[in-house]
Amino acid sequence: MKAEMKIPKSVAAAAARGLKLRRSGYKGGTRTGWMRGRQLVTRSMIDTRSLADMRTWFARHGPDASNGGTSYNGYLKWKRDGMPMHGTNKLAYRGAVAWLLWGGDAAYTWLKTAAVRTAMKAAFPGRKAASRANNLQKA
Repeated sequence: MKAEMKIPKSVAAAAARGLKLRRSGYKGGTRTGWMRGRQLVTRSMIDTRSLADMRTWFARHGPDASNGGTSYNGYLKWKRDGMPMHGTNKLAYRGAVAWLLWGGDAAYTWLKTAAVRTAMKAAFPGRKAASRANNLQKA
C-alpha cells in the first residue's frame, strides 16, 4: 500500500531554513538530505516510503539515537547560539543544517503522530514501530 500524506507547513518551513543555511554557505547534510529538504519544500504530499526513510534517519541522528543524536545535538548548539543564519564559521553548525533539511523538530514530532504511525503500520505491517516518546529538549 503506497499512501501519501500532506506535509505540514512547519516541516516544510524547517526544511526551507536548512536549505537557506546551505545557500548561505553553511556545511552540513548529504546529497540525500539536500534532496529530502527540497522534497519537503516543493511538494505538498509525501509517500509512506519517504516517511519510512525519514523515520530511519531520525532514529539514527535524533534524540532517540543511542549516541544522543549527532545532528540533533548540533541543532541544539545552533539554537543555544541564537540560530545564526550568517556567520564566519560555516562548519560549526553541520548538525543543525542536517536536522533542518529533514524537517527538524516539526518532522520528528509529526512522525510520532497517530496518523503517521497508522499509515506506516498499514504500509509496512512487519516493520518495527517507532518509539512514541518525544525526546526533544529545550535549548
